[in-house]
Amino acid sequence: MHNSTENIYKQKANQVLDYISANLHSPLHLDVIADRINVSQRQLLRIMSAILNEPLYAYVARQRIERAVLYMQTEEMNLSKLAAMVGYDNPQSFSKAFKKQFGISPKAYINELQTRLEGYVQSSGNRSSLPSEICNFEGLELVYIRILGKYGEEEPYETAWSKLICFLKDNQALTPDARFIGLSFDDPNVTNDNLCRFYACASVQKKIIPTGEFGTIRLQQGKYAVYTLKGSCTGLQDLYNNICVNFEYTIRHGMAFEEYISYSREDSKEDIIKIYIPIK
Repeated sequence: MHNSTENIYKQKANQVLDYISANLHSPLHLDVIADRINVSQRQLLRIMSAILNEPLYAYVARQRIERAVLYMQTEEMNLSKLAAMVGYDNPQSFSKAFKKQFGISPKAYINELQTRLEGYVQSSGNRSSLPSEICNFEGLELVYIRILGKYGEEEPYETAWSKLICFLKDNQALTPDARFIGLSFDDPNVTNDNLCRFYACASVQKKIIPTGEFGTIRLQQGKYAVYTLKGSCTGLQDLYNNICVNFEYTIRHGMAFEEYISYSREDSKEDIIKIYIPIK
């Protein structure tokens, strides 16, 4: 495949993934998605299968169920509402799809997940309460590059961040006040490690035209609880697990994200990561 063709396919894949992520509550018809990126349905399936390492139909079905798990962790709701929020016409179809993916009912799964998380926290020796602060986040325009695979793997992450910096420099968009953001779309306690999606992002002050593997996304404004991790990022998952088990606020539907403070400060002598959790 020529580089120009590969870049076009990567750009179209980003458009498809972002569209699916924003519309899991709606029917996602193949012809509609194909029309959005100006390819045939057959070509769409071929592009996405190569990018995702799984068929597009399987990806959408999995995303709906895993999004439902996120919603169940956020608030209690009946099956009818939950099914509608992830694009199912009725709770029976949703329950059947859920059991097909996880082998048990939604209620049994969320109870098992909570028990598993509590076990992780207990075995890690973390405290039962965590210091946090409240932040009214103003929102950011971001440029991203996507990483698909196990969170935190050194080589692909270093490569992605380096590519992102070069892209910003080439577009004269790397400013001294740029903020570096990580968007983790999946929970490794729920999603297979090799299928986790991460966006390495940087804030921009100018309009950037997405090209190749680089896309743009807006991080919405809102109220967040902010937790700070000082030291190695290898402690991130333990911190997330602790937050999940001992959360003191009312969570809202929204995008949690990480901000890499030390990445923005050349004089920093310590890794500092802030975790933003959307709250009401």
